Amino acid sequence: MIDLDRIYRIALENAALAKDYRKRFAYEKLKNILASSGKEKTKKQIILISGLRGIGKSTIMLQLFSSLEQAFYFSADSVLVKTEKLYHVVEQIYRQGYRTIFIDEIHKYHNYLEELKNIYDSFDAQIVASGSSTASIKKGSVALGRRAADIVLSPLTFGEFFYLREGTAYSAGINDAIDKKNAIKWLAGHPQADRYYREYLAVGGFPIKINEKAAIFKLIKKMIYEDALAEFNLSENKVDLAEKLLSFLSLSKLGEFSYNSFSSISGYAKSSVYEAVYMLKELDLLKIMEVDNPKSHAKATIKLLFSHPNLRAAFAEQLMKEADIGSLREEYFVFHMAALGIPLFIPKKMKKTPDYEVMLDNKKALFEIGGESKTKKQLMGKDGFVIGDEQLIVLGFVNNVQKTDQK
Repeated sequence: MIDLDRIYRIALENAALAKDYRKRFAYEKLKNILASSGKEKTKKQIILISGLRGIGKSTIMLQLFSSLEQAFYFSADSVLVKTEKLYHVVEQIYRQGYRTIFIDEIHKYHNYLEELKNIYDSFDAQIVASGSSTASIKKGSVALGRRAADIVLSPLTFGEFFYLREGTAYSAGINDAIDKKNAIKWLAGHPQADRYYREYLAVGGFPIKINEKAAIFKLIKKMIYEDALAEFNLSENKVDLAEKLLSFLSLSKLGEFSYNSFSSISGYAKSSVYEAVYMLKELDLLKIMEVDNPKSHAKATIKLLFSHPNLRAAFAEQLMKEADIGSLREEYFVFHMAALGIPLFIPKKMKKTPDYEVMLDNKKALFEIGGESKTKKQLMGKDGFVIGDEQLIVLGFVNNVQKTDQK
């Protein structure tokens, strides 16, 4: 028999440590999902929480666990449960009356997907599961189909980082961010909003207990050498290629990426470079930007960005270099626009300028991202916006896009 009392006590002790942390914005969303699923007569979906390592998945699960009645939390890598079948662990927990069961590090269980299917079919319990391996949880969501809902816990936005530091949640509209005069006016009314901007570019996408470049770099290394080797059929040589690609990108200015050129530079076959890029995209370390509706994804012009500027900054520091500030700004812009669900692409037949084509109010607008040296000349005479640091700061506080802003 499993010592459930001991496991429960450990969970309470860990939850007490997480109690003093301010809650991420996703906490209320997840709590509402759990509350609504309890009222529905239909079978409760398994909730899978995915996201980069160190992004706060365990913390948010512990906070939810401590706020709910009849809830139980355990980690799959605990010596108290790792020798047992997942099904048997959940069965014992369920028979003691617990109806919301949080399972952390679930990817550590062998054949966990099959066991989750059996748990779903056997027990009327709400299962919330997560793990350090983003790729594994993503695959799990696909394999479980309708049985599961995938909730992605993204890095902190600048506004959320500011809230976790100061306890103040500011809100801006998209038009406050894209128009420079509006941005300056908004900043004048929120005089502390720009306080942590440079710090955010370097380390602010991760919770406060993680936010050091060296710590972020170690998380990336684990994702490449542990998660990738476990989830993708790649040789260690190809995983090494992935790290070399990230090193190359971290010291490069953003621009058109050529598979052929990097293949020649690195000495790896073009097909291997494709595999490395795909793997890093699936791990949520890289984001691929393309033109709108390319005729062929294989032949399309692409731009490779880090999924968050902190990843570039962490890699560059390990190489004893400073990350290019222009690239950090662009990755900040793309991250926040994507978080708002705003479609953006790289412009067709405009290799150098401007930077992006964005869909706003059902119309495409060109965007050039940069510092004070950037002007509307980069827009090549077309409608669009030049986005500097003031607008970028305000963009970090836009937490939704109103219907009047984005249809």
